[in-house]
Amino acid sequence: MKKQIQIADAELPIMKVLWEKDNLTSPEIFAGMDGNISTLKTLLQRLVAKGAVRATEINSRTFRYSPIITRDEYTNASCKSFMQKVFDGSAEKMLLNFVKEDKISRKDLQKLLDMIEEE
Repeated sequence: MKKQIQIADAELPIMKVLWEKDNLTSPEIFAGMDGNISTLKTLLQRLVAKGAVRATEINSRTFRYSPIITRDEYTNASCKSFMQKVFDGSAEKMLLNFVKEDKISRKDLQKLLDMIEEE
């Protein structure tokens, strides 16, 4: 990530829409979303203020929004943060926990091993 920007759980659905299809107006972003429009607008403005989303003015009352942070950047930073908080930064402890607790299939485990070997 360019800079560590925290995206709140309430803001994440807006980011997901923008990652799926960027350069949208607010009505296009909010179409199909649950929640109060006023609240959704506030969440969108917070994302703009944080630097996670860019607002480009079309006219005095209409803007198009696009993500500045990519889904991959967000995912990588979130995973690193989670790993640091929960597993003291140890990828090994985190992976062993997932293998132990989530009962990863042999097929999925082999995929992981293949990915590790490729790196």
